[in-house]
Amino acid sequence: MSADGTLAEIAVAATAAIVVGALLTAPLHPVVVNVVLLVSIGTAMVLYSLLVGISLSELPAFLCNMVFTSESSRNYLLLFWSANVLASICFGFYVTMQEKSSTRHRKFFHLTVSLIFLSGLFFDRDFIWLSGWLMLCIFVILEVLRFFEVPPWNDPLNSFLLVFKDEQDFAVILTPIYLLLGIFLPLFLSPNEEPHLYHLAGVAAVGVGDSVAAIYGSLYGATKWPRGKKTVEGSAAMAASIVVFLVAARPLCSAPVPSYLAIIFAALILAAIEAFTVRIDNIALPIVGYLLLH
Repeated sequence: MSADGTLAEIAVAATAAIVVGALLTAPLHPVVVNVVLLVSIGTAMVLYSLLVGISLSELPAFLCNMVFTSESSRNYLLLFWSANVLASICFGFYVTMQEKSSTRHRKFFHLTVSLIFLSGLFFDRDFIWLSGWLMLCIFVILEVLRFFEVPPWNDPLNSFLLVFKDEQDFAVILTPIYLLLGIFLPLFLSPNEEPHLYHLAGVAAVGVGDSVAAIYGSLYGATKWPRGKKTVEGSAAMAASIVVFLVAARPLCSAPVPSYLAIIFAALILAAIEAFTVRIDNIALPIVGYLLLH
């Protein structure tokens, strides 16, 4: 297995250990979760060093060399990603100062995550695959620290993660985790292939379609679906935006590519599911889109 694959597996295992450890130790005292965090990360570092055949002292330089290469494309990519992350952080602080978040506020993060994913998919597929797993692990760990009120992390995390919270979240804020998983899921399912249109199912459904549906529906929606809160206008906007996005991306993807009729059919199915799905649509939509476009 490659160093990237090994790192992803170790990160996922360490994250699972932190979640289980927090469940067991938080009832004793939340501060003990910090010990679980340090032990899990330390163990992961030692195990990864052994698996890739380097000493622990060489690990920082080894990881830096994995990220920073001599290729100018990687450097430009990192600069672009950093700009998106910085924009997300600044926007998060802005919304925190407003002390409330709206659907339109949350969709800003759909945009930045989608831009990061798209740039990585077409210019550095292996690196964005690894980055996706690591980002997912980081957000799970942050939510563990926030949920169990682990000092000194709980107060700043509670303030900052307010912007991600929507009506589907209760005690646990899963929206950012679902967003990342939804965008990256098609790549996780087919990591060793050239970019195909089905790799864009998460961006099309969640990053573009769901965002357009929420924004357009909140601004211009007048006709609600039976027994639902979502609007016909929002669903129509979602279907149209998915078609436009996938048709525009079609020439950039490897063959075989779905026909225009298949794209329209997929967009209509995704819009219908989004209209009547109350929970986990960020997960359900990419899976359905991936299957329809595959």
